[in-house]
Amino acid sequence: MRWYEKNPELSEILNFIQTLDSEDRDVIAKHLLQIVVNECNIDLDEEISQISEKKYAYKRWYDGNMDLSTSLEFMKNLSKFQQDYVVKRFLSEIIMSYAKKEI
Repeated sequence: MRWYEKNPELSEILNFIQTLDSEDRDVIAKHLLQIVVNECNIDLDEEISQISEKKYAYKRWYDGNMDLSTSLEFMKNLSKFQQDYVVKRFLSEIIMSYAKKEI
């Protein structure tokens, strides 16, 4: 079981994102990255350094989208409280994107 599958809402969101075409996935992924970076007090230098040190196979479906892959790597190290916050904020962003016809 992947770490995000332990959070049913996050898992559901990722299942939804997986069904989108690549253009819509790009829009959504950018929103997620902005939320994680701007609202979760992430130390970007430290996080990027940690990611670059890891040797991943990058075979997960979302690894083809750098924004989405990076967001999920950042989220993996957040507390459950922060992860839940990001999920709720991200859901509102998805709704707003649909309302604005971005996706």
